[in-house]
Amino acid sequence: MAKELSYEMQATIAALEAFTENIRWRVASGEGLFPRETEEQERARLAHNRRVREHNARVLAERERIERERQARVNAREIAAVRKRLCDSCFCELPASGVCGMC
Repeated sequence: MAKELSYEMQATIAALEAFTENIRWRVASGEGLFPRETEEQERARLAHNRRVREHNARVLAERERIERERQARVNAREIAAVRKRLCDSCFCELPASGVCGMC
């Protein structure tokens, strides 16, 4: 036995059928699902996209600057560590005692 649908369910089904028919009509007519942008909306969207691109470029530049500074600090530490192991006069590598035997 088929159960009778409630009035609310019948109304929901009718609304969905009407909505589906509206979409079919819009697609068939070439109108599309959404209305076209006005010129003002298009200008606003393009301006927003430009601001987002500019912001992203600034963030990327800042991140690159921070990475360059970090790499410069790492390089300076490595250079200082190497210089500690070299003799000041002849630049040979110092033994563990720290006294050059070549000069």
